[in-house]
Amino acid sequence: MKVFNQSLNNVQWITTAYLLAVTLTIVLAAYLQRSFKFKNLIIAAGTASVIGGVICMLSNTLPVMLLGRVIQGIGTGIAMPLLFSIIMLEVPRAKQGSFVGTAGVIVALAPSLGPTYGGICLAALNWRFNFIFTLPITIVFFIIAARFMSDNKAHRDHLNFSEYLLIVLALVALTLAVNNLSSGFASPLVWGGLLVTVISFVIFFKLAKQEGKAHIINISVLKNTSFNLGLLIYTFLQFIQISLTFVIPNLAQLGLKTSALTSGMLLLLGSLLSAFFGPVMGGLLDSQGFKKLFLIGSFLAMAGILLYIIFAQKLSIALIVIFHVMFMTGFSMMYHNSMTIGLQQLEVMHIADGNALFNML
Repeated sequence: MKVFNQSLNNVQWITTAYLLAVTLTIVLAAYLQRSFKFKNLIIAAGTASVIGGVICMLSNTLPVMLLGRVIQGIGTGIAMPLLFSIIMLEVPRAKQGSFVGTAGVIVALAPSLGPTYGGICLAALNWRFNFIFTLPITIVFFIIAARFMSDNKAHRDHLNFSEYLLIVLALVALTLAVNNLSSGFASPLVWGGLLVTVISFVIFFKLAKQEGKAHIINISVLKNTSFNLGLLIYTFLQFIQISLTFVIPNLAQLGLKTSALTSGMLLLLGSLLSAFFGPVMGGLLDSQGFKKLFLIGSFLAMAGILLYIIFAQKLSIALIVIFHVMFMTGFSMMYHNSMTIGLQQLEVMHIADGNALFNML
């Protein structure tokens, strides 16, 4: 906000634009994975991540920063669903919980550790080092991934551009509406955005139901109730978790007047516990089933959020950390496991479509 002389509402697009680019790329995941070699996809993902990182590192204005973040988002949008598709296709069912739990650590840990990492960079150096330090790591790992990526049979699918355009229109309109809610529902961007979202999705679902055509996502997977429940749990948990990674550091800096380093560190303990528990909970899913994990996990996650609400006017640094740890412990019991359970309900031919829906939402 200080560097670019921008409001909080404008600066939050650095996160929002990135996540929107991730989502709009993930919509294409099923098409990309059927049409291209996995190795080529991971090379494209790594290249986008590096180019986007360089642009962000050199940016002097908010629009240039947003351009870099969008390009980075495209890289993430290609790589993330590919990771989970490979697990579901190549790992035996009895071990899928452990593997998804381990892979899911990255998805859950990265946004939680981001503020901690950013706070350290700001305290010790300056904001550009957020990108400088991650570039060589990105390059090394995408070269390793490309080197060992398994081969797959690719056949170029038809891209249903009209369906994709409708999803893009719906998600961009929804994002604009939500980001302008502070202006009230009377704002044309809010009610107009929500109206465009609803109309676009209605037309999309009508087109997606037509038989005999190639579709961007096979929505027949939504007929499976168990898949849908796993999808909803996964979506709402991620919704809350990403919200907390934005709200807590800003609350600490703007409300409690802490330093950037302290505000970033508030999420560290909960994030590390979530990383440790991810593979453990995946293993328990494989051996014990999901019922007890989901009951205990939902209790802890809801308790953490309710305590934030109850103590909203009396929050201290210690209380913020304790409530976050409670939420993240419950989160780790359900988050990765809900994806595993959901995707296990589908036939192999529909794994890419189900995976795309999980990662998109």
